[in-house]
Amino acid sequence: MKKFVLSSAFLLGAFIFSNAQEIKITNYENNTVDYGNVNKGSNGKRIIKIQNVGDKPLIISNINTSCGCTVPQWTTEPIAPGKKGEITVTYNTSNVGRFSRTITISSNDEKKPNLPVRIEGVVLAPETNPDSDK
Repeated sequence: MKKFVLSSAFLLGAFIFSNAQEIKITNYENNTVDYGNVNKGSNGKRIIKIQNVGDKPLIISNINTSCGCTVPQWTTEPIAPGKKGEITVTYNTSNVGRFSRTITISSNDEKKPNLPVRIEGVVLAPETNPDSDK
């Protein structure tokens, strides 16, 4: 009887996890949005393409940021299995220097309910020309 109960519990668990929704970022590797070198004051908008690779609707409930310099917007409708959605991230490029921030995507993904995504790059200072005052 114990074997039957354990086997049933194992099969039920396998069924539950095999029939799940799962988020996948399709246009950036290693869950890192690399801005590279960008000019100060330039457009800091990037689009993260996501796909539901599970077999249940994927719902993004929230996206937290590590600072106010990064503003996310996301798909609010459930993403059907196999379908794609977008997350728009805008980084404030007014501060010169290297940056590395994290956004955390909260969803009903059973394997990764809180998926961290790195946002990184370098904001370059405008070139100053010492001869421009002449």
